[in-house]
Amino acid sequence: MSPDEIQHFLVVFDPETGEADVQKFGIDYDAAQAAYAAAEVANGGIDAKLDIVLLSADSLETIEQTHSSYFGGDRKKLEALLQG
Repeated sequence: MSPDEIQHFLVVFDPETGEADVQKFGIDYDAAQAAYAAAEVANGGIDAKLDIVLLSADSLETIEQTHSSYFGGDRKKLEALLQG
């Protein structure tokens, strides 16, 4: 797999509610990085209550395996977030 095929996902997770919001950026790393930076600023930086991560992987299945704690292990929930 080439770097041009890596998919980028911005995940904003609220540990208090267990809710996650996912934005899919496809292969557009620059847009994903800009959205990540904006989300961090909007969240208030280091003292913020939300977990904000920019994840890059070859597929949704990889994200599910490596970061299932953000989605409660619920594949249907993850797929719904990505389609929404």
